[in-house]
Amino acid sequence: MESLIQNLQRTIRALETLSEKKLPESEQVDELLDQLFQHKIDLVNINISSSSPVYQQAVQAMSQAANRVEKAVKEPSQTADAVPVVYDAVSRLAKLLNHVMP
Repeated sequence: MESLIQNLQRTIRALETLSEKKLPESEQVDELLDQLFQHKIDLVNINISSSSPVYQQAVQAMSQAANRVEKAVKEPSQTADAVPVVYDAVSRLAKLLNHVMP
């Protein structure tokens, strides 16, 4: 669970930085931040095996999202390309949470 939370934190920090830049994608970035904060809260309350395929997919997607958003912080023109990757990671987190929560 630690790697998932770390990548989630990296993504949140980078999105917060992008949010301050007032880019055309700012509304999407703020929406993603809201969703990620909620998922972070929900993740604290679950217990899942790190070998679960759903968990592994969420970790991989969140790692890709963190990497893409961190690149976009350095090169804001990459933000439009990073947003769909983060949406994918958010959907995989939601799938993980739905898998373990009643």
